[in-house]
Amino acid sequence: MKLSEKILLGRWFPFLLLLIMICTWAIQLPQVGFYLDDWVSLSGYDQGGYQALLDYSINDSRPVIMAWVLSMDFKIAGTSKIAWQIYSLFWRFLAGVISWALIRRLWLECKEIAAISAILFSIFPFFKHQALSITYNQIWMQYPVILGSFLLTAAAIQTQNMRKRIPLFLISAVLSAFQLLVTEYYLTLELLRIGIIWFALRPQKLAIKKRIQKTILYELPFLFIFFAYFFYRFFIMPKLIHDRNELEILQQTDGVLSMVVFVIQRMIQYITESVWGIWYRSINPANFDLTKKNTQAACAVGFLIAVLIFLILFRLRKKKQLFSDTIDSREIFLLGMAAAVIGFLPGIAIDKTPSSTFLYHDRFLIPSFWGISLSIAAAAATCLNGNVKKILILAALCGISTFFQIQNSATYRYAWESQQKFQWQMKWRVPDLQENTAILGDAIIASYMGGWADGGMVFEMYGKNTGHKPTPYWYFNMSGKDFWQEIREGLPLGYTTKMFETNMDSKNSVVITKPEWDRCLWLLDEADLKNPYIDPKMKELIPYQNKSRILYNSDYQMPTEIFGSDFRHDWCYYYEKAALAVDLGDYETVFRLHDEAIANGYNMLKPVEMTPFIRGAAMSGNWEQAAQWTIDASIEPHITWEYFKNLWELLFRDTVDSPARSAALEKITSVIQP
Repeated sequence: MKLSEKILLGRWFPFLLLLIMICTWAIQLPQVGFYLDDWVSLSGYDQGGYQALLDYSINDSRPVIMAWVLSMDFKIAGTSKIAWQIYSLFWRFLAGVISWALIRRLWLECKEIAAISAILFSIFPFFKHQALSITYNQIWMQYPVILGSFLLTAAAIQTQNMRKRIPLFLISAVLSAFQLLVTEYYLTLELLRIGIIWFALRPQKLAIKKRIQKTILYELPFLFIFFAYFFYRFFIMPKLIHDRNELEILQQTDGVLSMVVFVIQRMIQYITESVWGIWYRSINPANFDLTKKNTQAACAVGFLIAVLIFLILFRLRKKKQLFSDTIDSREIFLLGMAAAVIGFLPGIAIDKTPSSTFLYHDRFLIPSFWGISLSIAAAAATCLNGNVKKILILAALCGISTFFQIQNSATYRYAWESQQKFQWQMKWRVPDLQENTAILGDAIIASYMGGWADGGMVFEMYGKNTGHKPTPYWYFNMSGKDFWQEIREGLPLGYTTKMFETNMDSKNSVVITKPEWDRCLWLLDEADLKNPYIDPKMKELIPYQNKSRILYNSDYQMPTEIFGSDFRHDWCYYYEKAALAVDLGDYETVFRLHDEAIANGYNMLKPVEMTPFIRGAAMSGNWEQAAQWTIDASIEPHITWEYFKNLWELLFRDTVDSPARSAALEKITSVIQP
């Protein structure tokens, strides 16, 4: 057997699949982190243990088993971001391998369809949030579980050994019940087992009536599990807790006819996204910029994967009739179509559309990925003419899928970098905080974050495993209308979400603006009352700044497996450290940091970022240097004069008069006047 035959049609295929997934994800894997609900589970578990996960599960209308599963996941992956990324991708890989084994068992002569559909399935595009490794890990874990259950059912039917058949059926049933109890994503896909059983019975060459009878007989235990769960989930559980995933299909329709119209409308949307939307979004021209290195790399790797698959298939085409239009390929196509349509139903039932109109709705197409992949591979055999054409199209689709995943990973890589800028600049400026301290910020911290995610991240940054209720640290986004009444009236800052509960004295706050591409993180003070670069609303919060909440001399370190051991020392490192040194009265360090920054080629991003150095010079009595740095910073005097005027007034307030001080003021007169 030739190498190409071994790695595609033989038992070496899992190694080929692993290679393709490594090429698709491995390069960027160390540079992505945690996002959105990842922080909820991560900070909850790390700070509050299993009880926090249980509280989250109940709040999220999930069965209790989800909390247990997630706690087991944490015991395996820990809190390491790269471990979680690998762990989540492992389930996708395992699902691909099991899919390959299942199709080979049911249709032994269609090994090429089994292989190509498994590749497409494992790197399938459209879903943009693979990087949310904790949030969606349970969903990816369920895929190999339900496919494994299908495989065991088929194996049980086809074995002649009764001693093996009963255990295989029992394990298959346990896996079916288990995956249903984790989440409802694959609820309707469970019904596809009827088709699996039907095709598994084919080698027995039974009469149609007898085959139907056996199919029903084998399906009955699984139908019992299905309806038992269905009754519990939709009739008992909603009476116990609030159900955030109600069956909207029953509430938004009037009569059977309108319900049918509703389902047809949603089905058209799902099918459209499956047939066209998936591939259009994968090569969206708006995101196709060959001047970017990431796009160049995505094109190169996608092209190489496509060429690899094309060459393997091309070498095999003479030895074996690939993708033949046979009864087997047609059956796979029908099974794939059924799996895709059935996979649409959970999203339709709760009235969710898998489109870009809502950033995270594409997850409702995940249950149909397997069916779509099967349909595509089988359609090449049943609908296209010519081996070369079939090979070209399938190889191209695999290349496009790889391209999409690499491009998509880059957006999360950039988002994680934005988070890290916040995390480390905050840590450099505020080494530690007393418990029950609120961080008042001016915006969502980064892309794929917000609300509870920002708070969960800050909780994990400063938390010391003292529990999640009440939550001792939290980030409050003050860019909207929330929390302003509490601040202005001196009321407690109470915020309850997921498993978190905050109840903080609004006086126990630190006020910051998050870092941007053109500025560092700023801990605001009196000088910023005239800062032209911040939102006027943030200036209202400056009187509530309470630096006494900062523990300057704490040796507390953020968990390195999450945040890393350090971040690059650019200008913002020197700025934050200098501002910290000023608070500590360590003016010698301020001068050293400035000299190091200049020596390393760094300079201020915004004029106001020279403030700690000006302060350090002034407070140490080096007024000439303070004046010179003020002049150097005045590159936009038309908008900064008032800021520096206010800064020097504060410096004069806090220092004693001297000839040097007067001379310095005289020197900067031109930059503190309009």
